[in-house]
Amino acid sequence: MDVLLIHPPFLEGFSRAGIEMPPLGIGYLASVLRQDGHRVRIADLNMDSRGLLDRAGEFDLVGISGDTPRHEMALDLAGKVREQGVPVVMGGPHVSFRAEENLRSGPVDYVVRGEGEASFRDLVRDLQDGGDGVGVSGVSCRNNGDVVHNSEAGFLDIDEIPLPARDLLPISSYRVYVGDRLGTTVIGSRGCPFNCSFCSSSELFGLNWRPREPEAVVDEVEYLHRHYGYRAVLFMDDNFTLDPDRTIRICELMLKRDLDVHWWCFSRVNSVNKREDMVESMAAAGAKVFFMGVETPHDEVLDHYNKKATSEDAEKAIRTLHKHGIRVFGSLIIGDPQEDQRMIRQTISYAKSLKPNMVQFAILTPYPGTELYDELQPRLLDRDWSYYDGMYSVISYDYLTPEEVEGFLTKAYLSFYLRPKQLYVWGGQMAKFLMYLARR
Repeated sequence: MDVLLIHPPFLEGFSRAGIEMPPLGIGYLASVLRQDGHRVRIADLNMDSRGLLDRAGEFDLVGISGDTPRHEMALDLAGKVREQGVPVVMGGPHVSFRAEENLRSGPVDYVVRGEGEASFRDLVRDLQDGGDGVGVSGVSCRNNGDVVHNSEAGFLDIDEIPLPARDLLPISSYRVYVGDRLGTTVIGSRGCPFNCSFCSSSELFGLNWRPREPEAVVDEVEYLHRHYGYRAVLFMDDNFTLDPDRTIRICELMLKRDLDVHWWCFSRVNSVNKREDMVESMAAAGAKVFFMGVETPHDEVLDHYNKKATSEDAEKAIRTLHKHGIRVFGSLIIGDPQEDQRMIRQTISYAKSLKPNMVQFAILTPYPGTELYDELQPRLLDRDWSYYDGMYSVISYDYLTPEEVEGFLTKAYLSFYLRPKQLYVWGGQMAKFLMYLARR
């Protein structure tokens, strides 16, 4: 079959600062389909791929991925594809948890729920053999006017998934850096056992952490370095450091192969505090930035988020990372329903007192598929999914108005990044984002 995979554009948030990453999710889908002999093209609409969208009618099947803030756009794209007479499959975190309403929306024929590689491959096989999707695990579809949700698909051994089809992407057009080095993204594991209340990852990829073998991870890094010339990588795992011994092994392999690669990763503060020797190994092997969710100084709010960590844990982790020369990108959340002005001001002050090198502030957003979404249903003010990007208030609060919380988000960024040192470091790149905030 001829299959077109579409990645909708995302124009908000840090993409306003010129940061663009390749969509590895559909890259993995493409590589799996090509193993079966299918002809696949990818249209990343963040890049110049509109021509492929206009030619969707030339394909046998179109797959569209997307998250919550891009969902309305994805539906609009699905409608344009269906007008050309081509069946549409949708996947991603949003439709995985709201399959029925999307199948009843009109332009969507099939929904692939959760981890998509095996289910999408099996759906394409079924359709090629004249089937209708009924009975394919992990797929929801329409059947004689009814919506059918087939049985859940199991999770994959991710070492068996071929590397993403980067050759189908305009790989040289993406812009993401580690320091002054142009980098690209790598996924070294899936799944997360921590199940934070605001995150859907544990539902989407499972509570069991599934790491790739260290050798396979370093093989991919070396391939990107030797073949594409990348001197930096960003590990996009939810928690790269969950197994310290495995992390140290990855570092040993990178050093043994003499890879001059700088890198960043996502980590929990607990992992850093558990093994300082791991942090030392990572620094020696080129780790430059840790992205960590420190969220808030209020331990009662951390408990509400099911973080299983304290503000003191965050402070200790950042001290350890700075000790070994690793920069910290801290993520903080404002807008818990019971927060007041005093608490949010304390969060902003806390962000500066931690002395991270960078911060990301976000407004608490209840995404479908999370515990928080179920809990905050009575507080939802808006189901326009385009506002569910962490930049807008979509719930009611006990002590604040939504407008006040959005105002605090702007104040938080200005307070942190308009300090002289931050302006010197981030200057033009962050200025674009701050201008976007000011115009909202």
